[in-house]
Amino acid sequence: MAYTISNDPLTPEQFDFIQAQLDAFAFESGVRTVSEMDGYFTAVVSYKDVIPFDAWYLSFWGGGDLPKWKSEASYQRFFDALIQHLNQVSMLLVDHPENYHPIFNQSEDGQGLDCLDWCVGYLRGATTLVSGWSQMPEAPTAALNFIFSQLDAEQDPSQPPADLPEALATAARELHAYWAEQRTDDEPESQTVRIEQKVGRNDPCPCGSGKKYKQCCGRG
Repeated sequence: MAYTISNDPLTPEQFDFIQAQLDAFAFESGVRTVSEMDGYFTAVVSYKDVIPFDAWYLSFWGGGDLPKWKSEASYQRFFDALIQHLNQVSMLLVDHPENYHPIFNQSEDGQGLDCLDWCVGYLRGATTLVSGWSQMPEAPTAALNFIFSQLDAEQDPSQPPADLPEALATAARELHAYWAEQRTDDEPESQTVRIEQKVGRNDPCPCGSGKKYKQCCGRG
């Protein structure tokens, strides 16, 4: 049965479901929080070339083994939510960059924002998937280095400067704008993903690997 994944913002319930799955699998080298996921997808959709699903999905989990899902329904729900959020981030940065705001964790005392996980996710997307990020001119390189600088162990992520969240959002917008200018005419501005039908276990995996879904992203 044909279906299209929504491009609307995820609901709180969807974010909670994603976090519950990340907590359940707890891949040490993979994305661990919703905030980290948001940073990761922001980098993924910003690059000038479309990054294949199989590349970013594998890196999402740390580049090793993929999780073993208890049911196809759980995987499908998680998969749909990931794609929906990726699409939402992409469309905001392309169509309404002024409305793009990263998702940050609440600080432990609940009085502010903790930006560290988002920065970790962004740098995962920028440094593990493509090499082009190391070949940027001075201005976008400075924006990337600003994000990277937040990983400094001497900084206290629970007490960031008041303007840090918006400064990180500005850096992300600048990097997306830079890569948008590098795209050729036949490359899409928005890296949204449209799913035309549900994936059966014996169908080709949507990641494009050529394997059956049950032998690839749906294995387990």
